[in-house]
Amino acid sequence: MIETVLELNNISTGYQEKIILDKISLTVKRNETLAIIGQNGSGKSTLLKTIARIISDNSGYINFKTEKIDKLATHKLREKGLSYFVQGGLVFTSLTVKEHFNLAFKGKSKVKKKALLEECYKQFPDLEKLENSLGGNLSGGQRQMLSFAMLIAQETDVWLLDEPTAGLAPKMVEQVIDFLKRMESKKTIVIVEHNDKVVGEIATRVIDLDKFKN
Repeated sequence: MIETVLELNNISTGYQEKIILDKISLTVKRNETLAIIGQNGSGKSTLLKTIARIISDNSGYINFKTEKIDKLATHKLREKGLSYFVQGGLVFTSLTVKEHFNLAFKGKSKVKKKALLEECYKQFPDLEKLENSLGGNLSGGQRQMLSFAMLIAQETDVWLLDEPTAGLAPKMVEQVIDFLKRMESKKTIVIVEHNDKVVGEIATRVIDLDKFKN
């Protein structure tokens, strides 16, 4: 029996007093790639932010690996194995690529740092050539590569990805698709994505939030 790693039960959530999603229930199985689609304003990003506890004013409950996480902060979720990838990635303009890695590997052993760095460079070889480049000088595609590398560095097994191909050139979109395909046997992924090609190539299951809400 395939393990359920994430369960939402009767989640109602939104911003302040405005309810965006009402009584949403779903489960995510280990190592599946679940794509969340829907029209603008349907609540796709709101759903991810609620799971990640960025939006915490909601009713219902969320279980992660059988543990209730409704009251946990986002950084505590990373410790338990769940990461949130913000739309556009997260890169500090004043830090070099190498400094991003130093920050991401803080507190890890030398052996672990070496192994993780090798894995990041294996997945994104161009980053090794850019290690002395400032984040602010990277192209959109390079920033996205670095953001994914930071995700690898977190060593979590469940990823929440908010439109990871938004604004990227077609060539970089293909690189993201290839990367996520390489990760599909290692990670459980919940992805909000507007690009039909990405959804078609990587998703093992799709939820249309417009229909799901009815």
